[in-house]
Order: sequence, then C-alpha cells, then structure tokens
Amino acid sequence: MESSSQNVESKIFKHYAVEDYYPMTKKKLGKVYIFNHMTFKEGTTQIRFAHIRDCKDIEEVFQNLKFDVIKYQNPTYKDVLDKVTTIAEMDYSDYGCLIIFVLTHSKNGKIFAVDTDYYPDVFWNTLNKSSTLMHKPKLILLQCPYDDEDDDVRMQPTGFVPTNYSAPDVPDVLLMYSCFDKFISWRSYVTGSLFIQCLCNEFKQHAENSDVLTILTFLNRTLSLNFEKSRSRDDKDRRNIAIIVSTLDKLLYIGSKNN
Repeated sequence: MESSSQNVESKIFKHYAVEDYYPMTKKKLGKVYIFNHMTFKEGTTQIRFAHIRDCKDIEEVFQNLKFDVIKYQNPTYKDVLDKVTTIAEMDYSDYGCLIIFVLTHSKNGKIFAVDTDYYPDVFWNTLNKSSTLMHKPKLILLQCPYDDEDDDVRMQPTGFVPTNYSAPDVPDVLLMYSCFDKFISWRSYVTGSLFIQCLCNEFKQHAENSDVLTILTFLNRTLSLNFEKSRSRDDKDRRNIAIIVSTLDKLLYIGSKNN
C-alpha cells in the first residue's frame, strides 16, 4: 500500500517543469516587512501584547530562512502609506519574493493602524506598481482578529456568513487572513497568536521541502483540527479558521534546498 501511494505521488508531481516554479535563484531569497500594531487611539481597542511574541517569532523564523526582516512598530495610517510606497519603489532585482506581515485587528473588512482603519488592498495595489516586483510572488499575511471586548473569544453564531473582506485582483499575490471577519483568532500574551505560532512552526518544519501554498494549506488544517479552545464545554468546538486567497500562478519554494 505504501509503495502504491508513493507511485501516485510521483505521477502527480513528475510533470512539473522549470517554468512551473517561481525562480528563486536571486542573490537573496526575499524581504519580510512586519507592520506591528500594538496600541490604538480607538477607545475600546485593547493593547495587543501578543504581537510582541508574534513579531519575535516571525523575525527568528524568516531570518533563519535567509530573508531580510524589517519591522515597523505602531505606524499611523500615513506611516503605512509612506512605508508601503517606499517598499514598492525599492529595487528588488536581487530578491526572489516579498512578504508582508500585518499584526493588528479588524472590523467590518478594515484593518487598523494606530489612528484609523483602512482597507488592506493598499498593500497589493501599491506593490503592483513596482517594476522590479513584476512577476515575483508577494505574500501578505494578516493577523487581524475582530475587535472585541473579550481578548480570547472571536466568534459569530453558526450560520453567520462573512461578506466584508478584501481580495487581491492583481497577479502574483497570496493573501491570508488569520480568520474571517467576526470569527475566532485565538491569542495569548505568553505564546502569541495561534495563527502566527502555527505559521512559524509550519515554515520551520516544511519550508525546505514544500511549496508555500501547501504549507499554508496544512497550517489551516493545524488550526482547524489540532488546536481547540477549552475555556468551557461550550467553547470546545470553536476553532481558528484562516482564509487564503491567491493569484499566484506558479509554485513557490522558499527553502534553501529548492533554490
């Protein structure tokens, strides 16, 4: 049975040619930018202490993968616009890809800077103007739980249909939300957010051998099946489910063995 399974796998992947992969043969794999929002002027919004651990874990994992990591702490909306514009104007000729993490909270389809909310399409629409990022993968990963008085629970009743979230309409972008608007995104002061914790673990274990979309698919399985909140019996089936939207048209490997 095991031999049969291996034969099936070899038939599935055997036909992929060089042009089916994003070329990651540049001098450097890529750059990672972290927009870390911890405090907000909005009166009801709590300080995101979990983002301290999240930011540290992201930096450690992606530096080990040979990425340049740049952090922006508590930017205002104007800061976000200015920095994304600057990022898009940089020369990425020597880089294979770009990754942006946004650690914040969300409400009604918008994410928050220190001073106001905004739609996340500012990231991919601005990056799409970069000539040296053309045809290169751009990953945007949003840890953005719904704003709520309870620091742990993010949940809507069964049957609620989320309708407010932005999706990229430009090529070579992978967008991942930590949860649907108004749904669970667990976090802890000690271990950080469940989404970032699991994401970092998946990249640690599988970046050398799996493509990014596969890694993120199994990340969702980890979030869905392997972690349950046990605050009470009523919470036992409330699981963190992320959403992936991709306009990538090739396989992306970021492990050093695959370059």
